[in-house]
Amino acid sequence: MEKRNYRIVFLRMALSILMVTLIFRLFYIQVIKGDFYSQKAVEQKIRSFKISEKRGEIYDRNMIPFTNREYKEYIFAIPKMLTDKEKAAKIISEIAAVNYENVLETLQSEKDYVKYEVKVNLNGKLPAGIFKLALSQRYSQNSLARHVIGYVGDKKMGLEDTFDGILNSKNEDSIAVFTDGNNTDYIKGLGVRLKTSEKEVLGIKTTLDYHIQKTVEDVLDKNKVDGAAVVIDIKTGDILAMASRPNFDQNNIQAYLNSSNEEFINKAVSQYPPGSIFKIVVASAALEYDKVDLQDTFYCSGGYDINGVVFHDYKKESHGVINMVKGFAVSCNTTFIKIGQITGAKNILEMARKFGIESDDSLPIPEQIGKLPILSDTYGAGIGNLSIGQGDVLITPLQAADVVATIANDGVRNIPRLVTAIVDENGKEIKKLSQKKSYRVISKNNAKILKEMMRQVVIDPEGTGKRAETIYGSAGKTGSAEVSKELNIYHAWFTGFVPFDEPKYAISIFVKNGDTGGTKAAPLFKEIAEEIMKY
Repeated sequence: MEKRNYRIVFLRMALSILMVTLIFRLFYIQVIKGDFYSQKAVEQKIRSFKISEKRGEIYDRNMIPFTNREYKEYIFAIPKMLTDKEKAAKIISEIAAVNYENVLETLQSEKDYVKYEVKVNLNGKLPAGIFKLALSQRYSQNSLARHVIGYVGDKKMGLEDTFDGILNSKNEDSIAVFTDGNNTDYIKGLGVRLKTSEKEVLGIKTTLDYHIQKTVEDVLDKNKVDGAAVVIDIKTGDILAMASRPNFDQNNIQAYLNSSNEEFINKAVSQYPPGSIFKIVVASAALEYDKVDLQDTFYCSGGYDINGVVFHDYKKESHGVINMVKGFAVSCNTTFIKIGQITGAKNILEMARKFGIESDDSLPIPEQIGKLPILSDTYGAGIGNLSIGQGDVLITPLQAADVVATIANDGVRNIPRLVTAIVDENGKEIKKLSQKKSYRVISKNNAKILKEMMRQVVIDPEGTGKRAETIYGSAGKTGSAEVSKELNIYHAWFTGFVPFDEPKYAISIFVKNGDTGGTKAAPLFKEIAEEIMKY
């Protein structure tokens, strides 16, 4: 009898344990893991259609995005969810302002979904199978820094190309449609939803300043400039703005493929003859190698013959006996050719290279570097071209700003940079990008002299850069690079810094076929400088 009771007790205990285990298991499945298994069950009855890729942002230095700034509304339709396709086609044709027959034909096709841009907002509830979604646009009609940012598509350009492996997260947005148990038909009452995959999306942080970039582009557009402008932070070498004109539409690249108007050319990093702004380099060499003293005088004669080649001053003007400071202010060619002869081509070329004229600084965008003549080409009349920035001398607007930034930074060159870090969606820096080491180009004392010389260009009554003066005090150098002597065509330059007392920004302006630097480029410098100084 006792043995029988023992068996009953054991059986009850076993049943109790099983019941507790079962209850715990049900609790674990329904409560603890309920959301997980519910999600899995739902996913078995969901079919997803990819509608867009999520691409990493390109930010300015303050984490203001240059990309994905605007949203555009679209109307979507799932043909297999529509009970009345003719009615649906009528609604879509009105909202999207497209042909009714074309919409109906599309809805009767085997497509998983169709998409149209919303043109007209209609009141009223949309039937099942039709819905609206706002999707971010990679580029907008007002997007900035297009020659730097570039574009992505069948072809790539700019930062979009260089950092494609980082920006292309392979993340995507999709629309999810509920299906029946056999996954063969859509459950019309449950509608659709937007799904985003959870892969990490990384972006890049540039040195550009969104507001300064906008100011520069607004000034170029207002003045209908064909050319470029660059702004550099003197203390860091960071490129704060880089703009080129004419511009292009990032959403319509095909429109420019057969164009000859140079829309895709980034003139800010393209080679051009510098003209008289190269006199900054010549003056630096003359001072640094102790070849010319500030008290030395020269006769600005209006014309100068070297081996039968005659070099003229602008409009063949003569300023009489002057020193280097005055010659720099009035941009006397004949004076600087004489200074070039005294200084020597070898020293001038060496100084130009120290300023980085022929250096590849590894910017993450396609970039031309400057060009200098070989020493043998500077013999005889060649020294004349070298001394006034003509002939085989070529530099970019970025390099022009870099030269001025070096002088304004007391003779120390900070290598220009454009991108500082890889960041996540919250702005956290995942990886910092290193900057090349700074180095001294000229002595602090000579840099001070050159800054004073550049100030005279703006404040001397005869100075060529008077139109660049600002309320903050400007300093710089004009350039008028001869393109066609017969047609009197020049590239106009002004490169300088602001404010004079505590230099902050180096700015270079280049206007292609734009007349003289003092007439065309200097006023643009003034306008840009006074606007960005407000920040």
